[in-house]
Amino acid sequence: MHALAHPLLRRAAAAPSCRREAPVLLRLDDGTLIEGVADTAFADADGWTVIDFKTDRELGTRLADYRRQVALYADAVARATGKPARAVLLRV
Repeated sequence: MHALAHPLLRRAAAAPSCRREAPVLLRLDDGTLIEGVADTAFADADGWTVIDFKTDRELGTRLADYRRQVALYADAVARATGKPARAVLLRV
């Protein structure tokens, strides 16, 4: 439950637009199609914030992969909405 007290999740709860388990789709310049599910995405005055939750156990040597994953999700949201989006990897 400590995760719910995180300032970022409080912003998400107060945001006028918040999506949980939101499907995302992105076609890369080389034609590769990326599909995934953003754990949380919310919009406020600063644009969109896309959050991917990971447990400490999951991170290990895959931190770079997970950062790329959430960055791709944020890129998909930005392209779909026309608004800036930032990616956040949140350890829980």
